[in-house]
Amino acid sequence: MAEEETNTPEVTEEQIKDLDPRFIKQLETAEKSIDKNPAYVIDICSTILMKHPSAVEVRKILRQAQFKHAGKYNAVKGAIASIQGAIFSMTAGSKLKKGEYLAVIDDAEKLLTSYPYNVPVLQTLAKAAEGAGYLGTAAAAYQAIAQFQPNNVKNMITLGRAYVKNKQADEAMQVADSILRKNPSNGDAQELARSASVIKTMNKGNWEDQDKDFKDKLKDSAEALEREKQTSSVSDEETLNRLVEKLKAQIETDPENINLYREIIGNLRTLQRYDDALEYTRKAREQPLGKGDTTFEKMENDFIIASMDQKISKLAKEVEANPGNKELAAELEKLKKDEHDMRLENARVMVERYPNDFNYRYIYGKLLFDDGRLDDAIMQFQISQRNPKVRIQSLLGLGRAFAMGKKYDLAVDQLETAKKESKLMNEAKKEIIYELASSYELMGKKDLAFNEYKEIYSSDISYRDVAKKINDYYESR
Repeated sequence: MAEEETNTPEVTEEQIKDLDPRFIKQLETAEKSIDKNPAYVIDICSTILMKHPSAVEVRKILRQAQFKHAGKYNAVKGAIASIQGAIFSMTAGSKLKKGEYLAVIDDAEKLLTSYPYNVPVLQTLAKAAEGAGYLGTAAAAYQAIAQFQPNNVKNMITLGRAYVKNKQADEAMQVADSILRKNPSNGDAQELARSASVIKTMNKGNWEDQDKDFKDKLKDSAEALEREKQTSSVSDEETLNRLVEKLKAQIETDPENINLYREIIGNLRTLQRYDDALEYTRKAREQPLGKGDTTFEKMENDFIIASMDQKISKLAKEVEANPGNKELAAELEKLKKDEHDMRLENARVMVERYPNDFNYRYIYGKLLFDDGRLDDAIMQFQISQRNPKVRIQSLLGLGRAFAMGKKYDLAVDQLETAKKESKLMNEAKKEIIYELASSYELMGKKDLAFNEYKEIYSSDISYRDVAKKINDYYESR
């Protein structure tokens, strides 16, 4: 029985346009007051969802209202919510086995109304939604987690897979792209991108072909879905390679169609064919609509670096297999230096060309710091901290640069600010606290350093050498 329930078939989720006109009117009124009176919006959405639990767009509005009502993340509330969420997840397990999916969703929403920054509750809601066949609702739950944990790669992968299940190919591809921009070698993200491309190809191929009748399309769709079930990374790769060849032919006949370039570049990146991706990026920049598109310019730089990284990785394996080969080792070191210099020059050019792009300011600052050019790095970090997206990282960069220059009091100022603004005890915050403790230690303020190390120790005893730091402090006393 339980097995049958877990295989609940996918259902079509209701859209706002499908609701009773009275509900639609209530929603329109509620949305206008979401900033001033989110509690009212929560009440309206909750009432509608009692009668229409699959109304995914209504649930998204509810989630926005819950976040508005809760305000910014609060560490104390977050800790309490995390405990409640863990307990809820355990108790909900038996209900999920019984197929009581809607009951779990209702209970989850009550907890989220109290405090929406609750990962275990959102994850459990997603599982219940998947069980009920509400795939869009499940994806929306993972998206809510991404809203306050944008660097949680594991959740982002889960979100992307949920999009794939719901046939949201573009959204899945965006998730994969966001991960691959930071880590081009992430295997899960590469697989996600391949799956998204296959879904997109299937959707376009099956239903946009006007020369086929409905029965043929249905047959093709069934066959494609069966193929999808059987696909491995190899077959996905074959599919993408065939698609690349098809796009090449299309570009030959329609060379100014910029969308074709975007598609082929995306597929080549997924296939890690960076040199080919670079070639088509440069071709795209030659087209009328590509000349003024800064996205292609940034892509070109990214692919140059990705190609060099790929060669470095390959050469590193050869050096590892031939440890006595000095020529290979020297070639590897030269390639690493060339790659660093290329990154530095690209960042410098982009900062000069786009002085208000604070992300490039931050990247340039990091590279300058790596070269020991502390004053130049500090200047870039001071500017890049204006952007909320890279503010915390920039403050950390400033702290490190000041500490390396033995200006420990200035380092402490920046790191204290970064710590205060980092709400969650994640890897980034641990790094900030560790650097803060190190600065105190270098200033000779051992007690203050101990208090900072202790904060990490209480959360993660295995972080770096924190356990040794704590033990040494107690022994010295």
